[in-house]
Amino acid sequence: MSSDRERERLDWHSGFDGGLNLSFMKYKKYIYIEREHPLSKEPLMIDFLVIKKNDDIVINNAVGLDFLKYNIIEYKNPNDELNIDVLYKVIAYACLYKSFGDSVDSIKDSELTISIFRTRKPKKLLKQLVLRGKTVKQKRPGVYNVIGIIDIPLNIIVMGELKDKELLAFSIMTHNADEEMVKLFLKETRKFKESGARHYADAVLQISAGANKELYRKLRGEQDMCEALKEIMAEDFKEAEAKGEEKGIEKGIDLRDKEKITEMLNLGRSPKEIADFCKYPMEQVMQVYNSLKK
Repeated sequence: MSSDRERERLDWHSGFDGGLNLSFMKYKKYIYIEREHPLSKEPLMIDFLVIKKNDDIVINNAVGLDFLKYNIIEYKNPNDELNIDVLYKVIAYACLYKSFGDSVDSIKDSELTISIFRTRKPKKLLKQLVLRGKTVKQKRPGVYNVIGIIDIPLNIIVMGELKDKELLAFSIMTHNADEEMVKLFLKETRKFKESGARHYADAVLQISAGANKELYRKLRGEQDMCEALKEIMAEDFKEAEAKGEEKGIEKGIDLRDKEKITEMLNLGRSPKEIADFCKYPMEQVMQVYNSLKK
């Protein structure tokens, strides 16, 4: 299957949902995150709405530092365009949300922020904004503040440039993810005890692994990384084994990875060691083993 079709198949928004919830997990008592908040009876949806339950709480990460009471979030996956019209559409969402309050001015513009997330820096858009007399200021790594369009604080978040440890989930949801960041994220996931956190981490890894198959194949050859993947994606492993699926990383990590078995055999690992190490079915390992002996 072509790489374009593989990219289209990935449910990037579900991965981002996991990343967003995971990144603000320690503030979950103080905020409420709603996915696809309806703006009207018509099919007009905000991607995500983050509402601070307590105005005084400070969300101490690169993205959340600018949050006020009501925070409009638009997520553009790597296949989506982020141009001037998209920018104004998101601004319109924020304006509509403000206008749909329970009473006149019950949602104040001074309580609103807009954040647009994208994997890569939209250089053409930012240049266009500057040429039109707007100010674009990098507040923190990956956070670009746009001034001069609307009084509501407006940030463009470049996920691939984020350096904040709390935001690793965003950083690895991209094609050509940084190996060290993926490893750091996997190490962090092993600390998660709550099922909610593990569920969100699984959603992030589904996308990251699907977009970076070669990297995750490599990581499966490293014992601590393999164990971390098995722990956080246990349900995907079990489901794939039960169905006997051989669809690659679409269902988590490729459980029938012929190339990895071959590589490990060539490194001198015995079939039993391989089966025990990363829980490959012995039958599958032996099929590869026997094919190499012919």
